[in-house]
Amino acid sequence: MIKIPAFDELIQKAPKELQVYHKKCDETEQGTDWHAEGCVGIHNRIVYDRAKNTGDINLVLGAFFHDLGKVDTSAPNKKGGISAIGHERVSAKLAEKYSSWIEEMGGDASAVYEIVKEHMRIKYFDVMKKAKQEKLRQNPYFKELLQFSDFDNMKTLTKDELNRYK
Repeated sequence: MIKIPAFDELIQKAPKELQVYHKKCDETEQGTDWHAEGCVGIHNRIVYDRAKNTGDINLVLGAFFHDLGKVDTSAPNKKGGISAIGHERVSAKLAEKYSSWIEEMGGDASAVYEIVKEHMRIKYFDVMKKAKQEKLRQNPYFKELLQFSDFDNMKTLTKDELNRYK
């Protein structure tokens, strides 16, 4: 069994570029429609801790990478909020770039990449056409994607989680 480190401990073990991304996440605001918790850094910690409770290193590393791309893609939208369109592609590229580090940490680089790349698409599974649902269902990490989607859902944010990171 792999010992899963605390979030800050994993940041310290990460390559320098990932450390910089995580620092910038603490300064990157999110749209309040979906994110009452505030900045991307707080969001990442909440998702990480939820994933850590499973003991599954691939879900944990998916949480570590999943929203790093918001640093590069967050911008004001027409509604006066903030959007981060395409952040999952940037995040997936980082997971791909650091696949050997993911493996060093005990993860499966392919699984982490798929979780990160598809973490937004899975949110729309119920409204997809049947053909698209079937294609996504064929993803070897479909079960993990569904599970990860629950961790990433801030509509289920508890007061305890919200207060823990403020």
